[in-house]
Amino acid sequence: MIVDAWGGNSLFTIDENKKIKKWNYEHTIYVAGDRLEKITDEIDLVPWITWKLDERQDIFSSKKVVSLTLPPNRVNDLILAIEKIGNFRDYKIYNADINIVQSFMVKNDLHFFNDDRRMDFDIPYLNTLDIKFIDGLEEVEIDGQLFTNIPSSLDYFFSNMTDANLIISEGGDRYFPQFFTTAKIHGYSARTSRSKERTFTSYGRINHRASGFIIYGIPHIDRDTSFIFSEGGLEGLATISKITSLPLFHSARITPGTAVSSYEVRKSLEKGIMIPLYKEDHEMIKDLDTFISSDKGGLYLQPVPGIYEGVFEIDFSSMYPSIIVKYNLSPETINVNCKDKWRIEDLGYDICMDKRGTLSEFLSDLLELRLYYKARKNSDERYRRRDAVLKWLLLTSFGYTGYKNAKFGRIEVHESITCLGRRILTESVKIAEDEGFGTIHGIVDSLWLRGTGDINRVMNKIEKMSRLNISLEGFYKWIVFLPAKDGSGALNRYFGLMDGGKFKVRGIELRRTDFPNICKKMQEDILKVYSKVSRIEDFPGHYDEIRRIYDSYKDRIVNGRVEDSDLKLSIMATRRPEQYKVNSIRKKAIEKANDVGPGDKVSIFVIDESRGSVDIGNLENRYDKNYYLRKLEMAWESISYPYRHQPIIHQSSMEDYDTN
Repeated sequence: MIVDAWGGNSLFTIDENKKIKKWNYEHTIYVAGDRLEKITDEIDLVPWITWKLDERQDIFSSKKVVSLTLPPNRVNDLILAIEKIGNFRDYKIYNADINIVQSFMVKNDLHFFNDDRRMDFDIPYLNTLDIKFIDGLEEVEIDGQLFTNIPSSLDYFFSNMTDANLIISEGGDRYFPQFFTTAKIHGYSARTSRSKERTFTSYGRINHRASGFIIYGIPHIDRDTSFIFSEGGLEGLATISKITSLPLFHSARITPGTAVSSYEVRKSLEKGIMIPLYKEDHEMIKDLDTFISSDKGGLYLQPVPGIYEGVFEIDFSSMYPSIIVKYNLSPETINVNCKDKWRIEDLGYDICMDKRGTLSEFLSDLLELRLYYKARKNSDERYRRRDAVLKWLLLTSFGYTGYKNAKFGRIEVHESITCLGRRILTESVKIAEDEGFGTIHGIVDSLWLRGTGDINRVMNKIEKMSRLNISLEGFYKWIVFLPAKDGSGALNRYFGLMDGGKFKVRGIELRRTDFPNICKKMQEDILKVYSKVSRIEDFPGHYDEIRRIYDSYKDRIVNGRVEDSDLKLSIMATRRPEQYKVNSIRKKAIEKANDVGPGDKVSIFVIDESRGSVDIGNLENRYDKNYYLRKLEMAWESISYPYRHQPIIHQSSMEDYDTN
């Protein structure tokens, strides 16, 4: 069983018994274009390159290529040489920017954790070393033991690291460099390095990926910096590692979108499909009407703010990736010469059905795996964690179809998906109405329905119409849709009590990191009261109780009966401190935190809002009572909305929505 892999020209793998194996590996890239002899003549005498003329397939067609095999550390040199030979325009290069470990694993038919392609795998026992940095190096918890003496923490850590298969930390990426430097002074040694730091924008939001701390031979996962690990734990992370053929450390630090892209690369390598270094399939020329029709995005049906009883929520299971699979959408299936095709009338795009599209085929396997885990997640925690990470991968697979640098992306695929999604949701609403249901709210792949019809009959009809799987997310005894600032219905701010006694909460202060914890605690306490409410008529009888809760939290703030944790909130830096034009709390907090960059989060306490005075990390001074009272009032406004809303005067139908 391979636990980890690393290296360059020489690759190393390590198993659960800490046995290291060395592999010699050479990487192969492909070059297509006219006059390939110009390349072969130039590199014929280069001793570290072997070449042959070949015929290979990319997703569009078969191509004559020259295959070039060479040490991995010389790939970038060869890319530059080929581009110069071809005047940076004559040749197309493939498989040149693939992760070397990933390519090595696929080429040698190797797999992490078990030695086959089976995804219903077990993770054997791994000796895990757990370390938490509480106060830098001064206070460290290792395997549940607290150390306040640096030499003793170093001694315990390194004596146990010898047998560890895995290191899980809190704050390791930040504090391990200093920890290992100090260890070297005390005579301990280990081979380490750091991954690259990067800042990127995703869906309009700036994210920062700090450099990760690598310990060769022992995968290191920092809970604080791994989204995949936070969502799925080791089970979810191992699933990503298996489907991408990337080692644990790398899998822990990639985004779901990069994980999808890496999965598609692995599938391409397995099937012998060449992957371009630079994507060159530009957007098709469109007339103005087509451009407007294709640029609408998903369909949203705005709710009327208020309280609703007896509401069903139905969801399409992984709607957009399912559309890709069921309707054979892929870069090479849109508007190509084809015998068997069907047309997306709204866009005028023809979809080829002569063969299975590459993207459709790849996501079909991923979707099948996710449905397998989803069907078993309620009876086995392992599957719940695996399902959680695959859900994110499938969610982002749609976005990557429109990403300019995605290897298997094309904007026309993106447009086709949203167009079909709008049509399916519109037809679903009509089916529901015909069966006696009114639509309260709809958002891309979910509908909230209320009526006296048979919900199972509605779902069966929608599945038959759409060819997609649909599930019943739940039945609400009641649900509150909150207003936006302009008074209209907010698309994603609601809370409701489901039939089994569970609350579903979206968009309110309880879910926001930029609100103090005391506001969240108040809302949690009030929701406990709301759990006794079975009908709308029951709300008035609980007003005095929830008002007392609100008043008690106000009293705690005014009279200083609060803990530091009650007042803590998080903000995200969106730029460098000097780039902020207003001396706001955000700017002051980022300045005080020193090493914070765009995308980083900072925990703060507000000392004086008017002066932008804050504490970072720990509350050391007084706090701004007026600021926290104002935030508490905002949280109260949301959670007490059932007592202020106006009665609903009509039930929406499909004709009430403008879907053109």
